[in-house]
Amino acid sequence: MTTSPLSAPHPPTSVLAQTDWATPLRPPAWRTYLHFVLISVLAVVGVAYIFAAGLASGLLIATLVGIPLLALVVMSGRAWNRLYRALATLTGADIDAPPAFARPAGRLHTVTAALTDTVGWRSLGFLALHSVLMTPIGYFVIVGICASTALVVSPVVWLAMGEPFITLGEPVDSLGLYLLASVTGVVALYLLGWVMIGLSRAHVWMARGMLGPTEGERRVVQLERARAGVVDDSAATLQRVERDLHDGTQARLITVAMALARADEHLASADVTGARALVGDALANTKDTLTELRDLVRGIRPPALDLGLGPAIQTLAARNPLPVEVTVDLQLRPSIGVETMAYFCVAELLTNVSKHSGADHATVRIASDADELRIIVQDNGSGGIQLDKGSGLTGLRDRLAMLDGRLEIDSPDGGPTIVTVVVPPGVGQ
Repeated sequence: MTTSPLSAPHPPTSVLAQTDWATPLRPPAWRTYLHFVLISVLAVVGVAYIFAAGLASGLLIATLVGIPLLALVVMSGRAWNRLYRALATLTGADIDAPPAFARPAGRLHTVTAALTDTVGWRSLGFLALHSVLMTPIGYFVIVGICASTALVVSPVVWLAMGEPFITLGEPVDSLGLYLLASVTGVVALYLLGWVMIGLSRAHVWMARGMLGPTEGERRVVQLERARAGVVDDSAATLQRVERDLHDGTQARLITVAMALARADEHLASADVTGARALVGDALANTKDTLTELRDLVRGIRPPALDLGLGPAIQTLAARNPLPVEVTVDLQLRPSIGVETMAYFCVAELLTNVSKHSGADHATVRIASDADELRIIVQDNGSGGIQLDKGSGLTGLRDRLAMLDGRLEIDSPDGGPTIVTVVVPPGVGQ
């Protein structure tokens, strides 16, 4: 099977997962330091904002202004959410956006929706927690950086001023001690670099958990996308059926009707030979039309599935140009929709095997229980499939997502290739 790379922008290199000694010295680390400084400053701003917003909302809550003001404060949490997710990109991290706010019609409904916006409240909770923790932590770390930097430059300052720059009980007036202090400052800056990287790692972890979508929200987005995919796929199928009926079957039926009309004219004029030839053409066109209709119906739902998924796959394998061994163990028969999807999955996978893999043998194993239907297609071809770099299987993966299924590929260079399809059986639907 062939693959083609997809071009996509590369995110900035992250130092959050690196642990070697040179990590604090690398260029990406400086973006992490900037991230730490910015979130430390924003922690102070956050304390002031929460205090002011909370005080104003609390004082005005009993008035008509207080409730809309509180709703506005909750919605401001989304702005903080976007800001902190944007800052996280400085570290090379990518935090998924939460679901957008669905604004209902009417001001009263909008205020109500804003007051109950879980993303806004969760973002404000993150802002409060971040501000409480990072205000003292950021203060001490930044003070430590300033003090360490002063130690690093202390020999230069002492030589330039000609006066003691550091006091350790008594003024230090020795170049050797200043050089020792400078080395100490360099070591301290190196250690503080690790501290900032570690704190940024913890901050991103907390932001991902509180600012990103929850598992339930991810599930809703996935279902919405799957629903949109089902609608588009259904529309494309109907369009294809309409086109095939209009361009193929309908045209042939018109030809048959015209031939029969002409044959009727010949019969009326006692031209039996001409009528017989026209009827013969009409019969041939009728047979071709029936063939087209059977192919069209097979493309929607193969008639072989009337006997079950196992016999249908056996028939499909028998038509394949390569030898295909089929093993079926179905404890429960899947739903009609899942059966149809499974049939076309196997058909597409076997087509890919015969066209692109260079294999001379393939196996199909199908098993199901109450929880899942599992299809495994294996071939002894050249391998090398990488789904994330683009291949013909990406469309299959997207279609499986419509049924809450997944596609797994194990295809090392040189083979063998094992493609696993797992989908809920849909029993009882």
